Amino acid sequence: MPLLRRLAPRRQALGPLSDRRRYPSPSGASRVYRADPSGLAELRDWFDGLWDAALDAYVEAARKEHEMRTPTDAIPPVVKTLTVPLPVEAAFDLFTRRLQEWWPLASHSIAGDGVAEVRFEGRVGGRILEVAKDGSECSWGEVLAWNPPHRFVVSWHPSPAPKAASVLEVRFSAVPQGTVLHLEHRGWEEHGADGRQLRDRYEPGWDLVLSGFEAAAGAA
Repeated sequence: MPLLRRLAPRRQALGPLSDRRRYPSPSGASRVYRADPSGLAELRDWFDGLWDAALDAYVEAARKEHEMRTPTDAIPPVVKTLTVPLPVEAAFDLFTRRLQEWWPLASHSIAGDGVAEVRFEGRVGGRILEVAKDGSECSWGEVLAWNPPHRFVVSWHPSPAPKAASVLEVRFSAVPQGTVLHLEHRGWEEHGADGRQLRDRYEPGWDLVLSGFEAAAGAA
């Protein structure tokens, strides 16, 4: 009823309803109404204008929030591209199933010289798993997308106790010279205040890692 009371002045001004006839009842007269088309059309126009104004305000508020967030929050991804002289199937297999053959485990792992093996579990939900010589295991990340031999995506958190994860996507495209590998490492914002510094450390780090992949591909 509060809504009807709020609309009552508007209803009277627009006159969308008019009396049709009266019927007596024990409690007094009752009213039966019929719609006045001209009044209903004006009421509809009023509601249309109300919604237009509300939606315009929403769009403007969303735009301002986007402008405030984007310049300070966005951290550019690390992007690397290289061409190797392998068919796309072989390049994909070398990067995933044969990861241990070329990855610089001594410098880019958790256990360092204590690593026994690294396994890339090729399926959605699979892990990139580091196994130490003492039998302990640590996941570098989990597979989010698996589209052999052209693409995989993993959540990336190579740490004994990860607090956040970035996203690593690697794509493989066939070219006349072999295969182009396109690596994009993004989502640094998930690391909060440490995100930008971490991103800057991975920029040269991926150069070193991919040089091992390139060398292994050239020798295959």
